[in-house]
Amino acid sequence: MHSLRPGHRLRLLLFLGAVLAPCMILVALSIQIVRQERELREKRRVDEQRQLAREIRNDLAARLEAIQRDEIRTDLEPGQSYRHREVALVAWLDEDKLVLPWERDRAARTSRDLISKADFEPALRDCERSNLVAGHPLASACFQQVLAAAKHPAQAAYARFLWADALDRAGERARAEGPFRALLNAGPELTDEDGVPLNLHAAQRFAESGTHRKEVVERIRAALARPWLPPVACFLVSQVAARLDRPPAAAAEAREIKEAAAAHVRLVEQAQSLQNDFARLGLLAVDGRPTPLWVSYGDERWLVGATGEPKPTAVIAVRAKELFQPIETRRAVRFAAAGESLGDTFPGLTIVPVSAVTPSASGDFERQLLFFTVLLVAAATAFGAYLLWRDLRREMAAVELRAQFVASVSHELRTPLTAIRMFAETLQMGRSKDPETASEYLETIVNECERLSRLVDGVLLFAKLEQGKKTYHFRSVPVAEAVAAAVRALRYPLSQQGFDLQLSVEPDPLTIRADRDALEQAILNLLTNAMKYSGDARQIELSLFRHDGDAVIRVTDHGVGIAPEARLRIFEKFYRAPTPENQLIPGTGLGLALVAHIVKAHGGRVEVESAPGRGSTFSLHLPLQSKL
Repeated sequence: MHSLRPGHRLRLLLFLGAVLAPCMILVALSIQIVRQERELREKRRVDEQRQLAREIRNDLAARLEAIQRDEIRTDLEPGQSYRHREVALVAWLDEDKLVLPWERDRAARTSRDLISKADFEPALRDCERSNLVAGHPLASACFQQVLAAAKHPAQAAYARFLWADALDRAGERARAEGPFRALLNAGPELTDEDGVPLNLHAAQRFAESGTHRKEVVERIRAALARPWLPPVACFLVSQVAARLDRPPAAAAEAREIKEAAAAHVRLVEQAQSLQNDFARLGLLAVDGRPTPLWVSYGDERWLVGATGEPKPTAVIAVRAKELFQPIETRRAVRFAAAGESLGDTFPGLTIVPVSAVTPSASGDFERQLLFFTVLLVAAATAFGAYLLWRDLRREMAAVELRAQFVASVSHELRTPLTAIRMFAETLQMGRSKDPETASEYLETIVNECERLSRLVDGVLLFAKLEQGKKTYHFRSVPVAEAVAAAVRALRYPLSQQGFDLQLSVEPDPLTIRADRDALEQAILNLLTNAMKYSGDARQIELSLFRHDGDAVIRVTDHGVGIAPEARLRIFEKFYRAPTPENQLIPGTGLGLALVAHIVKAHGGRVEVESAPGRGSTFSLHLPLQSKL
């Protein structure tokens, strides 16, 4: 594209100085103000969030300190619960091993010691062997003797359990019901060697038989009310809960008990995982002293911390959900994976405000006004710039097209003029003595003159079309005659360049109302284009036939072809497909524009079929003249 003319440059500079520069300064200042306000608002938000995090950290630390202070005490007695409902587990550290609460249960330890005494356990084992060897009657008498000799309720309860179990296995369920009934009413402090309360064993038997349901439910509820159960007891409670959905009317109660039993199972599983993973949590320093950390752990999220100076060291696990919920409600925050950190005391624990600080109404209005002002100025500037650019681009494009047209026309004129002058000077100087050669020279001069006439006529026709002065003189025209006239006009150039023109004309006469000169001009333009763009191919087909009430004139070449994106513009004035091959072919870019205008004026249409390297086919569809 040509460079800007002085007038264009002046208009552009005036626009930049008068409109664009002040607008850009205003936009820049507005953006700076908005950026500063945004930075200030972001800084205020960050400061408020950090202050909120400090307050929440202090609240959380105070709450956990109170929980630690209240829960660090002697082991829970059967039937007791933790003082704070958020506490999931209190365990103790023995050397490097975390001891879970059921592993140091005092009631279970007492029962184990009493059962394993030397004056009691051998007698029990003898009864069990008698039951296996001699059968039920002898074993039953043996268990009664051991029961009578028991010195402690724990020993008597355990002997009664083994006796009832032996009766039940022997099929004496009626006789076993009495001992099991007594065990069902036993206290939770009476356990077996695994720490499982004996009343749960009795509850299991009655749940299987479907009797004493009320007492069974009471014992299961009492067991589930404890903060923890040994793993074996959890399994036993789950089995009993699974049998409590009979009768159907008790399904809701059974479902509630099953959910509570499942919660105890999850607690036990997570506690055992904590026992295995405790060493890597970093809650103890190198010297074994507890660190002031609360670490998030487990699927059911716990906050785990250690306390005790220096020993014994207690490890407390607090249910994070129950601890966080009041804080989230009161502070309008949520604990999330990414947000404002609560500091080194709570590694990995962050908060996010539920909603950002609401700006004032005046601030909103000022920002909106500033935004719309900048938007309006930017839109006006952009529209003005677009109008100026479009005007300049059109003028520059017109200048470029005019220059290209003048260069193309000059080149087109120079070629025939050079040939005419060369052959005329040859004849003038008498260098051609042969009459046949002289006649050939004269024929060349005549053909080149006709070529000049066609070129000048085309330019004049286009000028008239541009000015709207072109008028067509319509009359009945046999299309075959117009085709034959065009072929005659190009006979010499076709033969000189070695083209083989294959002509196919329908025998039936086809007549249209047309301006014969314009129609011939259109056909000539198509044939000339076919010659120019045939490349190395030397075959052109010209056909005339009837189709759907139209006379169709079709010109086909086998040359360079047209790209799909160029086919949409080839009928524009001065347009030539921007390919290296086209740059070497002379032309003005007016031929197809004239064809399209002529065909449209005759009520017809032009169709194009082409592909790069496969040639092109142009078809003129002209309506046939109606028969009167």
